[in-house]
Amino acid sequence: MNKLIIIVAPQGAGKTTNAAALKEALGCERIVDNWDGRARLRDGDLALTNCTAFEAPKRARVLSLAQALSEAQPAA
Repeated sequence: MNKLIIIVAPQGAGKTTNAAALKEALGCERIVDNWDGRARLRDGDLALTNCTAFEAPKRARVLSLAQALSEAQPAA
């Protein structure tokens, strides 16, 4: 099963700027930019949002942008 990852950060924090690199590094298949917290997500999605009031699907990992960028860094 592919990963479903939701990245939460304020508007202008760099979610969209880093989306393609995060998608590859985190093993996702599709970017869902400006996710509204309600639209259906599927396995393999990397959802980017500034919404904080949502119920994440049980299969999702919810990360801050800083956490996602840290995980995407190659191990030294």
